Amino acid sequence: MKSMLLSLLTCLLLAVTLQAQQAKGRLDIQLHKNILQPGDSLSVRVDYKDGGGQKASLATLELIIENEQGLRTRLRWPLINGQASGALYLPDSLPRGKYILLAGLQQRFFEVIGKVQNAGNSGSIQALLLTKTGDWDEQEVPVAPDGTFAIRNWLFEDNALMAFSATKNPNKPLDILIRTQLDSSSTPLAVAGRAFYIGNPPATVRSTLHQPVETTEAVFADRGRVLPAVVVRSTAKSPAQQFNEKNVSSLFRSGDERLVSVMDDPSAPGFPNIFAYLQGRVAGLQIEPAGANDGMVRWRGSPVTFFMDEVRTSAQQVAGIPMTDIAIVKAYPPPFVGAPGGGGGIAIYTRRGGEASSLPPNSQVFKVRGYTPSATVLNMNKLSM
Repeated sequence: MKSMLLSLLTCLLLAVTLQAQQAKGRLDIQLHKNILQPGDSLSVRVDYKDGGGQKASLATLELIIENEQGLRTRLRWPLINGQASGALYLPDSLPRGKYILLAGLQQRFFEVIGKVQNAGNSGSIQALLLTKTGDWDEQEVPVAPDGTFAIRNWLFEDNALMAFSATKNPNKPLDILIRTQLDSSSTPLAVAGRAFYIGNPPATVRSTLHQPVETTEAVFADRGRVLPAVVVRSTAKSPAQQFNEKNVSSLFRSGDERLVSVMDDPSAPGFPNIFAYLQGRVAGLQIEPAGANDGMVRWRGSPVTFFMDEVRTSAQQVAGIPMTDIAIVKAYPPPFVGAPGGGGGIAIYTRRGGEASSLPPNSQVFKVRGYTPSATVLNMNKLSM
């Protein structure tokens, strides 16, 4: 009798397990090819259907890519109407060999859960999202009596700044804690894996590239964390100095450079070009009347090399940049290491958007991580993208 009951119980457990497996969703990874060369682009498409054959309307696809050297990077793409897709550019610097691409589906879309510590009876707060491309969006967010609030379904790429301010009294300082749900621990709804190879694989490896790669949910485990507020403005540094620190590489940093802020000067748009604007503003820099056309710009008798966003360019191209597009100018007296022949250099930096000066005053600001751009360079030296 006991053995009969045990057998019946085993059958019931197997039936429940089989039913759960059938109800579980399925991820299907498609690569346009699985053998590539450095410089190629890898197109990736992932489709998802739940156990009933229905597509998820809004979700997030987490991707982990690992190579034979043990280097690993993480990406995440939005999954809309059951599909996520993108392209990975494979630079020459990537090691040759076999790569494993693992996919895990989170049911969550981008979401911010927060609490206003000193909410009182505010009823709502203003939330502003400012992306690296300069795009921004704003919404009034309801706040519960206990100070909690939620912001859902904002779609943006890369990192962004999220600012909060009081709706009724913008000058009132806020004390806010936030957590982005995509950075919180979550068990994926479904997982899948595929392999690809950069270079020329041996025959033993080539035959395995078409086979699915076994993966587990545990590989996508990530601890949630509360995001700290960040300081994006400083009374000791001008917007031009902040721009310089954020956007200028080490080659274009020099103890002897001259920083000219165009973005802070309301008179700058009135000048026809940057040459006219620089007249008399940089000691030792000589700009002849024909300089905008013929490049007759010298520094202590030496020719000047021009750069736009750190790419060498001609004087004619520099002269054609609208003044409203220029953020800062950096002038380097000779000898400048980036200029051939030991001459001077002038670097023009165009506005990026997303500067802290675009945010409202007295707001509490956080850095938040959005989705990986749909076309991105595969960088195995970054833990997350």
